Amino acid sequence: MAAEDPDDGGSRRPTDGDSGAGSGPVREPLVAPATKSSLLWGLVGGLAFLVLAQGYELLGDLGVGFGPKVAVALAVGVAAAGTTHLTRDRLPTGGR
Repeated sequence: MAAEDPDDGGSRRPTDGDSGAGSGPVREPLVAPATKSSLLWGLVGGLAFLVLAQGYELLGDLGVGFGPKVAVALAVGVAAAGTTHLTRDRLPTGGR
């Protein structure tokens, strides 16, 4: 049970036996860290392609519409995520 201090307006303060932190169940992550990392690298790859395509648009007309650019960006993202997921154990991690 929590001890109440008459000077603090009746607010509840935990005592030694009643700590409010960590009393709930431990939640498992929704996605494994390796999968999350792979998905983020896929996102980086897809966005990098879109930046490159935008740079070409600024320099001159690519002649390619919005739909094909997004389709290629999705393909690049899937390829980057898949490659990262398959090769994550084969590449050096730099001490991590």
